[in-house]
Parts: sequence; structure tokens; C-alpha cells
Amino acid sequence: MKQDLDRKLFEIIVVDNASTDKTPDVAKKYPVKLIHEAKLGVTIARQRGVDSSQGKIIVSADADSIYPPRWLSRINEDFKKHPDAIAVVGWIYFDNTPVVFNVLFALSQELNATIKRFFGKFPLVFATNFAFKRSAFKKIGEYPLYLPELGDQQYLLRRFQNIGKVLIDKKMFCTTSGRRHSSAVRDIIIYNGWHRIFGYFVNSTFKKEVIGPAPAIRSNPPQRFHLRQ
Repeated sequence: MKQDLDRKLFEIIVVDNASTDKTPDVAKKYPVKLIHEAKLGVTIARQRGVDSSQGKIIVSADADSIYPPRWLSRINEDFKKHPDAIAVVGWIYFDNTPVVFNVLFALSQELNATIKRFFGKFPLVFATNFAFKRSAFKKIGEYPLYLPELGDQQYLLRRFQNIGKVLIDKKMFCTTSGRRHSSAVRDIIIYNGWHRIFGYFVNSTFKKEVIGPAPAIRSNPPQRFHLRQ
């Protein structure tokens, strides 16, 4: 909520995706537009949010992430500096994850940036820190509702890169929960292996949701969120 960008230049939309907790009650305490979406699904919820928005730039974020005060200003500056860009991919840091995991993940993001420098395109993007122009989003057909995993990430990135310029900005960063990475077996085999990679392939092939999303992970060690400056 604490952004240094002029409040008149952006709106915050919270999509309550059939929650069973006090999410709506908490959201109502803040100056946000609260939208209810009864059908479960991350791409369904994000599409509902976009449909309820008004701006020319869509910024994808998550409730379990923390964004520094200059986050939106940085995104605004990126699009002003590069008017031909249709999307900007930011950097993410995880909280409550092993040091080895954090190092390897940081290296993967550096590799992602290196691949872009050499080839112009790159494979890695995270929906928790992703901004794009509404016009480009419309052009690629918006969110694929049959892809509950990666439909809001790699699917969009691949199509954006086919029609225009996509940036990577290391200074556009956030800190996000590492609760999905507390178990190597669960994360690699079940979450990423079955639901994400195999599920993405199967659902993309049949153009419908054959394999559903990974189970929600709510319980995790106490959060120690902090921002890298």
C-alpha cells in the first residue's frame, strides 16, 4: 500500500477467490477495489481482476509478497523510458528458504538476464512481479483459463515475446513467501513436476483443465519478511 507513486495514477484491485477466511474483511480496511470471484483458479482470478481494472498498464502481484515503496514508480519509469516495451519482468527474493536455495535461485535469475542479453528472449518470469500493457494482453488473447499453473507466467511471457519487447528490471523487485519451497520432494516432484510442468503440457495440449492446480499451502514457519535494498 505504501507506494511513492501519485495515488491518482494507480488502483489496487483485490480478488477474493472464494476464500473461506477473513480475506474480505481485511481488504475492506484499505483503499482497494474488492472483487469476488467464486470460481477457483489463479488465471480465473487474475482475469477477473483485469476485467475490473481501468489502467493501460496491468501489474500482477500476490497477497503473500511485499513490495518496496518505489515498486510502482520503477515500473512507470520503465515504460516511459522504453515506450516500445510491452512488458516488464521483475526480480524476486524468497523468505524462509534455505541459503543454498536462495543462492541457486539468484543464479537462475542472473542466467535468465544473461540469456536475454545474448538471445533477446528468456524463459523465467513470476506472476508476483510482472507488468504489461493492456493492449498487448488483449492482443495475445488474455489469460488462458484452462491453465491453472503457469498460465499467468510462462504462457504470457512466451506470447508477449512473440509480439514485442519484454524487459527485465533487477531494480523492480519484491520479497515473497517461501512456503512452497520448504519441502524438496513436494516442491520438485508434486508442485513443479506434476502440477506445473506436466500439467502445463497436458492442459495446453487439450486446451482444457485436465490436471488441476497444486494444493494450496497455507501453513509455514513464521514469516520474517524483509526487503533487500
